[in-house]
This record gives sequence, structure tokens and C-alpha cells, in this order.
Amino acid sequence: MKLLKFFASVVLTILLAQSTTFAAMPEISAGEMYFDVFKGCYVLKGNVHVVANNHGFQAIITADEALVNVVKQKCRAEGHVKLAQEDITFSCDRAYLQWQTKTAEVIGSVKFSNKKSVAITSDTAVFNWRDKIVDFYGTVTLKADKKVKLADGITLDGKTYQHVQYNVVENTILALDKTFDAPEIIIPEIDSD
Repeated sequence: MKLLKFFASVVLTILLAQSTTFAAMPEISAGEMYFDVFKGCYVLKGNVHVVANNHGFQAIITADEALVNVVKQKCRAEGHVKLAQEDITFSCDRAYLQWQTKTAEVIGSVKFSNKKSVAITSDTAVFNWRDKIVDFYGTVTLKADKKVKLADGITLDGKTYQHVQYNVVENTILALDKTFDAPEIIIPEIDSD
């Protein structure tokens, strides 16, 4: 009986926390879906579709599998991951989104495009959606049309780089580095802090 009361209080606490932490509860669907009480997250498998709307930020995430912690406002997605926000599209092998820090870390076969005629591929990337700046790392290829602006002192001197920094809103390349010590991006377990 004590275990049942404990379980009920944990579920109630999680449900109340969800209503206060998100502006709107994310829309979550998948072929298989359940809530893991011990991890405090939704476990999603097959045809994962998550629409998160948090204080003006709306992202659509699709993947083969995902864990979504609505209390900690985090999502880890794996397998054929696609992230879409407005006219921005990412695809990758794995992604980790954090609503509180407003960041998305993506790794493996990263492909980025927007409607402003920029296409970038890389090994890893970090997107800060507060500032709308993306840093691409590893073997980075860049295709940009003539509408793309270049920050002062930046010149296109090839198509392959180790680091490219791009401002999505201003459609501006901020940095192009042929040699660069890229930070290691590790997708953590969703229940770790």
C-alpha cells in the first residue's frame, strides 16, 4: 500500500511540474510510447514525432527513437533525426535538445539547409536558437549562393572547412576556419544532469 501511495505521489508531482515548466505541453506521438516513471521521461520508438512549443520557440523533431523529459525540458533523439524550425532544417544521426539553454547539439552525418540558399554538411553542430547561430565542426562543406552575406574579414576560399559559424536570421557567414580544434560533442543520457 505504501508503494502505491508513493507511486501516485510521484506521478502527481510529475504531472504538476509539467504544467508549470512548459508554456504548452509538447505534442508527442510514436508507434510505441510509454512513460518511464523512474526516469521521468517519455520513451518513444518508431515514427517519433515531437512538436515542442516553448515561449515562442517551436521545433518539430522526427526520429526512429527518442526520450523526452518534459520536466527537465530535454529531448534526446536517435536514428534518422530531423529537426525543423521555421525555414531551418537539420538532419543527423543523433540530437540532444535543451529548452532551458535553447540549444540543440547534433552529431553524425549532419545536414543543414534553409530557404535562404545555404546548405552545410558536417560531422557535428551546435545550434543556439536564442541567437540563431549555428557552429558546424569536423569536415564541413558549405554551399552558399550570392545572397549569403559574409562578415567583415571573411572570404570564401574553398568549399571545405573545419569550422563554419552561420547566423540564420541575418543569413551571414560569421566564421570560416580551415584548421580548428572542435569541441567534443557528447549526447548525454537524458536523466543525467
